Amino acid sequence: MLIILDTNFLIYMAKEKIDYVDELSNLLNEDYQIVVPKQVINELTSLKNDKLKKVSGKDKLASDLALKILKSNKIQTIQTKKSKNISVDQSIINLANQDKKNIVCTLDKEMRKTLGRVILLNKGNKLILTR
Repeated sequence: MLIILDTNFLIYMAKEKIDYVDELSNLLNEDYQIVVPKQVINELTSLKNDKLKKVSGKDKLASDLALKILKSNKIQTIQTKKSKNISVDQSIINLANQDKKNIVCTLDKEMRKTLGRVILLNKGNKLILTR
């Protein structure tokens, strides 16, 4: 089973200083592998390096911290199918749909509706698995 990390999830976890690796181990009782799509890494890098001031200072810092956390936890980066017509969200959805056990960690409402089964944050900043 793959646990697929989304950009907004990683930024929020970094901003709130939530250890999602530890939280996931408490939440899930089966074997899993945490992965992050290369496109998500590219988004985080782009946010971190924004020179046009389209991104707030907090988001830049959170993007940088998210990248450092991914590296320190040795989270595997995976390449999804490349296509100019496919958004990052759609590539994550496609990856999740390759196996019914795969789960996406996201805060994106549209992705939550599309996927159904996701890991998200409740009001108490605890990870929960939706069904």
